[in-house]
Amino acid sequence: MVARSMIKALKPKMKSLKTRVQRIKADMGKIREDQRCIREEQMVIGERFGDVIRQCHELRLETQVMLKQSAFNRIRIRIMLSILRARQDGDFDKAAALTGFLASVSDTRKL
Repeated sequence: MVARSMIKALKPKMKSLKTRVQRIKADMGKIREDQRCIREEQMVIGERFGDVIRQCHELRLETQVMLKQSAFNRIRIRIMLSILRARQDGDFDKAAALTGFLASVSDTRKL
């Protein structure tokens, strides 16, 4: 008799234990799925970050090219102004020399 009453007393505890185990397994499955989603998002974010870094590098290179072009244009404009001043002053030899220099500078840029 004592054994039967002990078995009956254990049955509700076993049911609640099984229920808890099932709930924990379900929670673990949900957590596993959440972790998988997080890993996928991290990969997507990593790819986007790589794209942003590549774009930043490209923009930096384009900016450097633009700065060089701007500096070259300023030099050419200064030479042109010097040519105009030389012509206004009647110094045609200097104007011719500067014109030749401007042509040579422009030719080297085209290469």
